[in-house]
Amino acid sequence: MSDPVASRTGSCQCGAVQKLTGSVFASFVTVKDEQLTITVKSGFDEESTLKKYADSSAQSGSAVQRTFCGYCGSPILNRNEMMPTMPVVHLGILEPYPMSEDGAVGTEGQQGVDLAWTMKPAIEYWCIRKRKWVGETGAELVFKRQPEPETEEFAKLMKIYGLA
Repeated sequence: MSDPVASRTGSCQCGAVQKLTGSVFASFVTVKDEQLTITVKSGFDEESTLKKYADSSAQSGSAVQRTFCGYCGSPILNRNEMMPTMPVVHLGILEPYPMSEDGAVGTEGQQGVDLAWTMKPAIEYWCIRKRKWVGETGAELVFKRQPEPETEEFAKLMKIYGLA
């Protein structure tokens, strides 16, 4: 994929994610810290809005720090100990960005494009738990489980994330 952010979109069907989201999978994009800006709505303070907890139930075996909205409970992002500077951002919380009808990124006031609507997973995790009614996404990398470190699959993943 030529777009480095689009190549880091994914979905996960692991048990921890299913419990976290109350759904059968989560859709996300993995970004670098410097690509991420979290904006708290006017009238809300960051400390009350952004709540965090450590989750050791991830089936990958890695500790995950999960950030969620302290007001509505929506999951916002996760940080995995294997990639601490690359947060995994839930697509559903991203604000649409301005884009013109011809696809060019525009300015404030134009119709927004919802990344959760336009991006499809490039990577799928824990497909062994994927429900039969969930269709094929055409993802470039499909893993039955979380790739183990020191494997060829893990090396491919780290290359996509720019960590190899």
